[in-house]
Amino acid sequence: MKKNNVKTTDNVEMEINLIPVLKELLRRLWLIVLVGLLVGAASFVGAKIFVKPTYRCAFTAYINNKQTQKNTDYLSVSDVNASTQIVRTYKTTLMSARILTTAAKAIDMDASYEALQDMVSTEVEDETQIITLYVVSTSPKTAYEFAKEIASTAPAQMANIVEGSSMKIIDYPQYTEKRYKPSYTRYALIGFIIGALLISAWVIVRYFLDDTVKNENDLESRFSLPILGVIPDVNRAGSIGSDYYNYYSYGHKKDHDEEHDEKQNSEEGEGLNDEKK
Repeated sequence: MKKNNVKTTDNVEMEINLIPVLKELLRRLWLIVLVGLLVGAASFVGAKIFVKPTYRCAFTAYINNKQTQKNTDYLSVSDVNASTQIVRTYKTTLMSARILTTAAKAIDMDASYEALQDMVSTEVEDETQIITLYVVSTSPKTAYEFAKEIASTAPAQMANIVEGSSMKIIDYPQYTEKRYKPSYTRYALIGFIIGALLISAWVIVRYFLDDTVKNENDLESRFSLPILGVIPDVNRAGSIGSDYYNYYSYGHKKDHDEEHDEKQNSEEGEGLNDEKK
């Protein structure tokens, strides 16, 4: 693992070792995952409550240069190019107020032209004469009826607007109650990532703000001073050996010495009694 050199204001280079940071992140991995799951679950529930689902309905149409109908045996390159240019015109014209408001009035749909524009979008297949019109609404019934009405009225209207062209419907709109947006799984995933990143940033900042000395390596790295000796941790010794802990821990050494003196005195007393006998 590489170390990054960071220059302080005193022109003194300080090395930042990234390995302890990674170890700290791994040590807090359970917390990172937990917070990520909580934020992801909150995002999922929030999307369910506050984000309205939308539904999409579409139809596809074939745009043709009407002049090519004079000869049904073949299509010349110029005819195809002319039809391709007309498709671009259709893409813009289908979004006009004349097309959209006429279809909206036919189904008693009360909406402004700006609102209708937000509901409708068009897409042209690359290098083809196929155009697709999408209608998105919070109601699946509205999306279906509006798309169906546009598909029914647009061909005749477009023939009058764009002279020398024709529009034929390939696939008519199909009613569906399948949700188009939002994707609740995507909301949950984004929430998990955001939560994990935020808690990871907190762990890293907390690590660098912690200025306590944990071991002799910290002293050497921070102050560049040699370590002459280390005072042993008596409490830690208890986990290594029970005899060492019982003897040297607080209060036990005194009791051990008293027991030793009493035992020695009793042995000396027994020895004197034996000599008298």
